[in-house]
Amino acid sequence: MNAGFGWIDFSNAQRQKVFSVIDLLSEGGTVDELGIGSIRDAIADWLFPGISTIQTRPKYFIILTDILKEYIRQHNEGKKIIRLDDFFKKEEHRIMNILAKNHGYRDGDGVIGVNVAQNNGELARRASSIYWNGMRIHRLINTDLSSNDYFKQNDLSNLPKERIMNESGGDDVVMLDDQFEIRAPYFKCITDKMTLKLTKQEANFLRDQFMDNTHPLKKENNLLGQLMTPEIANILNASSSFKHLAQALITHPKIHEETKNILRMALDFDFIIHGAHIRYNIQLHKKSGVCDFSQEWKEWLESLRKKRNEIEGFDFDFLFGEIAPKTTSSTQFFLRNWRDGVLKTKLDLDNLDEIVRYQEIKKKGAKAKLTSVDGEFSEWVGIRELNYRFGTVKNMVIDIQLAHA
Repeated sequence: MNAGFGWIDFSNAQRQKVFSVIDLLSEGGTVDELGIGSIRDAIADWLFPGISTIQTRPKYFIILTDILKEYIRQHNEGKKIIRLDDFFKKEEHRIMNILAKNHGYRDGDGVIGVNVAQNNGELARRASSIYWNGMRIHRLINTDLSSNDYFKQNDLSNLPKERIMNESGGDDVVMLDDQFEIRAPYFKCITDKMTLKLTKQEANFLRDQFMDNTHPLKKENNLLGQLMTPEIANILNASSSFKHLAQALITHPKIHEETKNILRMALDFDFIIHGAHIRYNIQLHKKSGVCDFSQEWKEWLESLRKKRNEIEGFDFDFLFGEIAPKTTSSTQFFLRNWRDGVLKTKLDLDNLDEIVRYQEIKKKGAKAKLTSVDGEFSEWVGIRELNYRFGTVKNMVIDIQLAHA
């Protein structure tokens, strides 16, 4: 029987808080046993701002701003208006069913809630919560509010109906656009025939927003903006992993030097923590005797011998001071201690294993697997490779490039 957990669902705000905690626990469904996920995410935020692993296709950025525009338009046309949050919930459910149908209920097309639609259920995890941070960071809307607070602040259901006329006598939503602080055009993409494919106009807009680095949380030389050029996008499309991409871009003349330094740091951090995960799995599988990772450990040590100067010079002060300042002191100590331990001329495997064991117990407490008396582990446990949201970013860029093909 699979393990799980539940909670009493009192409100949408509480539901989204729970979902946010779940997102922090893993990347692509992999459990973070050694507590380094926040560092991985901080590096990913630097490289790919406004992108998260639970996003699917860039079209949702357009769909969500169009829902806002449609809400304003209906208000200006004097139609009966419901609460903004209820309007979003209703529209997102309707759009889920349209997209699921138009994509043939295929699970791999990126339709949020496709299985829910097929079973005639109700969408629990809404696109508005998944994409909201990205909408803010990429300036589709100019707000620092959470989606819940934004919906409350811009609810028009209790306002008197009004009709705004422009010079030609038509409807004009500019005034309320300013109130809602929407920076996206009204693409009118929500139709009964809609799919997740971008139009050229939509792709151009998103490309420009991804390249716009005016938001304070976007680093000037982040990689996402540089991936919007066809030459660099083609390198991404040909890459099978973050490691493959980073290795190609580190030597590319059109990638900014600061970006290259972060890519090197990302690769070296992945290498350092992979060694710790190997020792973690060696300890776990001593009990079951099913898997033997000793050869993988030997290969890692051989790679360490070749990369020794790189790893010796790894700048933890910069990582914890500039990139991931919220890293706990215990995790900082663990990583420094682990790096120093593997660089010793004579390795003390018992000490290395204790460093790893202590970190898991510190992070997991009574749920730490290394304190379990059962040897029930039959495969690799935990993170194998840090992909830094590579798959999601690749989907986003491919969609934008295809719109120009």
